[in-house]
Amino acid sequence: MLTLALSLALLAVIVLIVVRRRHLTLLMSLGSLIAALLAMLWLQNLGLLPGTQGPLTHTRPQTLDDARR
Repeated sequence: MLTLALSLALLAVIVLIVVRRRHLTLLMSLGSLIAALLAMLWLQNLGLLPGTQGPLTHTRPQTLDDARR
């Protein structure tokens, strides 16, 4: 739900940039912030951020050498 809301907000900002062509600095900064939040949500869903259960966790997978101990 949050991803959908942020996507719609980013779309609205892009439309405002194209249509109004005023306050571009503010709109581009806002668009960059929203895009960064979307990227962080996407990376978290993939498990690529520290602290999530994914390939970058501090625990490593069990190997045959671990089973012999």
